[in-house]
Amino acid sequence: MSRENNGFKRILVLVDGSKYSINALEYASTVSKEYDSELIALYVVPSIMRYDDLFLSKRKYEEIPAFKDIIELSYLESHNWLNELKEKSGVKLTTDVIVAKKSVVSEIIEYSENSNIDLIIMGTRGRTGLKKLLLGSTAEGVITYAHCPVLVVR
Repeated sequence: MSRENNGFKRILVLVDGSKYSINALEYASTVSKEYDSELIALYVVPSIMRYDDLFLSKRKYEEIPAFKDIIELSYLESHNWLNELKEKSGVKLTTDVIVAKKSVVSEIIEYSENSNIDLIIMGTRGRTGLKKLLLGSTAEGVITYAHCPVLVVR
């Protein structure tokens, strides 16, 4: 039995294949069932070039063969494990993959605003291995700039 939806109509869970994001997806699945919410899993392919390099070269990185291959491989890899997560989650899960043209945090914030997200759920750290004392830099940035509540899962 689900509760009356108290504003969590659309939940965004950020996934990157790390154990923290898998935990976040499991938690998001539970919350989604409880509140009968739409659940969207988003993977953001990190930018492979600094943004200012694009202006210097006057070419989009999608146009450069080596970068295009990296982007395509990232899409394929992420779609494979997103499909596995979709099967394991036990809820109706929409998945999306975007390539960051800006910072990952900026892309997440923009995506959540444009998609009318009511709650963001994410892991404390991602796959990068870069660690801060309590939170990863992406989690910290999303918490700082998000327009809606953010739930961080260990």
